[in-house]
Amino acid sequence: MARQGLSNFQDGQAFVGGFPAFAQTFVYAFYSFGGIELVAVAAGESAKPHRSVPRAIKATFFRIVLFYILTILTIGLCINYQDDSLLTAAFDSKVAASPLTVIFLHAGFGAGVHVVNAVLLTAVLSAANSCFYASSRMLLALAKAGQAPRVFSWVNRRGVPIPALLVSLAFSFLSFLTTIWGEGIVFTWLLNITGISALLVWTSIGLISLRFRHAYKVQGLSLKNLPYRQPLYPILPIGVLTLGTLMFIAQGYAAVRAEPFEAKNVVATYIGVVLYIILYTGYSVYEWRWGNNRHWVPAAEVDFVTDAVWQAGEGDAIREQEKEERKAEIQGLASWELAGRWIRKRGLLTE
Repeated sequence: MARQGLSNFQDGQAFVGGFPAFAQTFVYAFYSFGGIELVAVAAGESAKPHRSVPRAIKATFFRIVLFYILTILTIGLCINYQDDSLLTAAFDSKVAASPLTVIFLHAGFGAGVHVVNAVLLTAVLSAANSCFYASSRMLLALAKAGQAPRVFSWVNRRGVPIPALLVSLAFSFLSFLTTIWGEGIVFTWLLNITGISALLVWTSIGLISLRFRHAYKVQGLSLKNLPYRQPLYPILPIGVLTLGTLMFIAQGYAAVRAEPFEAKNVVATYIGVVLYIILYTGYSVYEWRWGNNRHWVPAAEVDFVTDAVWQAGEGDAIREQEKEERKAEIQGLASWELAGRWIRKRGLLTE
């Protein structure tokens, strides 16, 4: 009988292989979690981003807890790390080797394979849709800022950036390289590029958050003008920078301590960092040589006006107006409810 429950976390089973093995899971976690920050990009295109962005961020947090954290906990409770199906999963591409499928099979639900297939199909389609949306919008923004060819700034009547979307689709075909070079070499490199890139993006967001607030303070602007204020500032961005740095170090430590030691593992671990440095350096050189040499904008000159949700001093008035609108909506609903009760009381309308 396979071990189940909290016994799977006892006697060192929660950290099999020690810290180096645990650190190797970071890139897989970032590969899976990467992209959730794009909810702010999507919500930012709504009519009232100052309301939709906070809602979307809160919903994303609870979905991460429900669909990621609790799912992983359930898998850990139901499947021991020595389960035969997990030991052969690296050499079996069938969905039957999935931990979720194993849980269904252990529970006597034979149709679990088909359920997991359906879930994986919808998840892949959803992930592909969000990635194409994000990459095309990023390329569109770069083109509008003059940092990419102008052709990518063209959109159709529905606002879809067709050229940027086609380029994004073309780059997605690189994933088919995994079928040319076997043994998971290309897949591992693509996974590391994606995972480390996500970590770099989040670390950069922490740095940008600190600089944003610093520039806002330098220009003497009130925090009340911000449509959305980051909670626990500056603890969160500083925590992101600290954890991001420690995870980069831990990734390298795990690659060096892996047995047997192979230089390609270290290269694969930091290939995302190398790509990041190359792109950043190339952009810096371009700005210095052919651009407007405004790569680093002084805090006193940061533009907080262009494309702002509202201008300085308008926030309180807009919030008060929306509060009155919500109050009117509630009163309107209450009036309909009172009218319905009055009609039912006189027997004119049944429940």
